[in-house]
Amino acid sequence: MRLKLIWALLGGVMATSVALAAEEKDFTYQVKQGDILVVIATELLDAPSRWGDVAKYNKLPNPNLINPGKVLHIPYKWLRNIPAEARIEAVNGAVTLNGSPVKAGDAVASGARLQTGKGAAVRVNLPDGSTLDLLENSNVEATQLTTKKQGSFFSALFHLVSGRLDASKKKYPDGHAPLLIKAAHATLGVRGTRFRMGQEGDVTLAEIEHGLVGFEAGSRTLALAGGQGSIADGVKGASVVQLLPPPSFVDLPERFEQLLVRVNLAEMKGAQRFQGEVASDEGFVHIVAQAGSEGTQLRIPDLADGSYWLRVRGVDARGLQGQEASTRFVLKAHPVPPMLMGPAHNSKVRGELPKFAWTDVSEAGHYRVQLARDRQFKDIAVDQANVSIAAFSPEQAMAVGEYFWRVASVKGDNDQGPWGEVRVLKVLPPTAPPQPPAFTKGRMASSWEAEAGQTFEYQLANNKDFAKPVLSLVLKEPKIDVAMPEPGKYFVRLRAIDADGYVGPWTPTQSFITPGYDVNGCANCVWGTP
Repeated sequence: MRLKLIWALLGGVMATSVALAAEEKDFTYQVKQGDILVVIATELLDAPSRWGDVAKYNKLPNPNLINPGKVLHIPYKWLRNIPAEARIEAVNGAVTLNGSPVKAGDAVASGARLQTGKGAAVRVNLPDGSTLDLLENSNVEATQLTTKKQGSFFSALFHLVSGRLDASKKKYPDGHAPLLIKAAHATLGVRGTRFRMGQEGDVTLAEIEHGLVGFEAGSRTLALAGGQGSIADGVKGASVVQLLPPPSFVDLPERFEQLLVRVNLAEMKGAQRFQGEVASDEGFVHIVAQAGSEGTQLRIPDLADGSYWLRVRGVDARGLQGQEASTRFVLKAHPVPPMLMGPAHNSKVRGELPKFAWTDVSEAGHYRVQLARDRQFKDIAVDQANVSIAAFSPEQAMAVGEYFWRVASVKGDNDQGPWGEVRVLKVLPPTAPPQPPAFTKGRMASSWEAEAGQTFEYQLANNKDFAKPVLSLVLKEPKIDVAMPEPGKYFVRLRAIDADGYVGPWTPTQSFITPGYDVNGCANCVWGTP
């Protein structure tokens, strides 16, 4: 009786917008030679005794006399029901039908039970063109699926035991294709509409995107229109609730380039969190991921490269999901970029070629390295493609300055993945070599140019490999004043230690001859290269 109230309510609300003539609502039958009403009722209707109802409905003056060619109007609900089947259109993840794994094309008959696991979804096509999307961790029973042997009539009753479904009901003339969704504390009577229904714990929820449904909860039957919802818990009376508006996307990039897709949403008054689904098609037939968030960022892992559609809704404190927003996005995360090993971020080199290194990526055939003078990589200093190993060093010295560097993996000839981490490298001028030593009164002195805060390591040796230095000093100032070493030929080098602890390379080795040391035929041996 209560289900009839739902249809009565819907019929009353829609009367002004759906004005159907009797012949559009009814099945029409053209009488053939030899037909009598009792035979027609036996063959077509749900009971042979309906022949009298047909006679009254068509206002026949003599029920026992119907002429060939006469057109009889018969309400669809009087026609005999026969079993009908829905069909599985798309499956993602762990979905079972009557306990067995399901695949596209499988039939769903009356009495069938569909269950989805974590992250799974299944699209069910009804014979009238309507669709049901059963989302993750859900359980639904096809209580009754029937059609009529004649005409386009189809009716369905589903029982949502737990979880959530998202449905689109194709609109048909009144009474041709009723759809009822029953849950623990309420039943939805649906005509042409897009709606969602949930059974979460002991609470039944309904959310209408557009169209109109009848929501029967206990002794109350509500008319819910697009943008409205309701809750039934078996205790409190149900009421009409205005749903949250569609969310707004914030700074949505043209494409995502990381394995974990992060979608930012604007703050929404009344939204406790957000919930959404990702599909590989605009119609959300193939749902490939489902994501929720406690904040304003949806995080979607484990997607393959490709083009996707995302729909997302705000969820209020009662658990009702609001109206949805949707958008298309592109993911290009493969081949994944390598992790950079060195130099470290904000490193510096002084007087030597930098050596760049990174981890080897299994899906990469080779790598591309870029160095730029700006963070946006518009002023490119080095762009080296086809680097076959996980390391690179420029062939020529780099000008002093700040550089930004990054590496991308490349698969095949030109399938380049996204750029990885950007690091900063500072190229500094080399440490100035010491000036030629001055010898006065048995002492040796030398100095060199320096930067503020630097300390120095100074080495003096009588062999250019510096295996056994004669002198090895740590100096706080860029100068030296020591006792003159014994007469001979010496080799000297130094390196600077910056205030931040960076140890620069040794300066090129120089050599000199002390006074009193006779070097025959060596006019240039006083100071110079070894």
